[in-house]
Amino acid sequence: MNGTEHKHPMGESHHSHGQTPYWRRAHHDWRLWFGLIAILAAIGIYVGTNDLSMVPSGRQKQASAGSRVP
Repeated sequence: MNGTEHKHPMGESHHSHGQTPYWRRAHHDWRLWFGLIAILAAIGIYVGTNDLSMVPSGRQKQASAGSRVP
């Protein structure tokens, strides 16, 4: 056996956990879940408020002076 060959114990992979691509282990990261919940909340607010066109005070929007017909 030369210097580049290595024997691995039975059941052990050649790659360690640190070499796994991030996208394969991302679901263990709290930042991913926080971002996903924040995005879903923003989408829910956007859809629930009719594309953010509702007035928060509950009053209807008044038509601008240019759009009124005398």
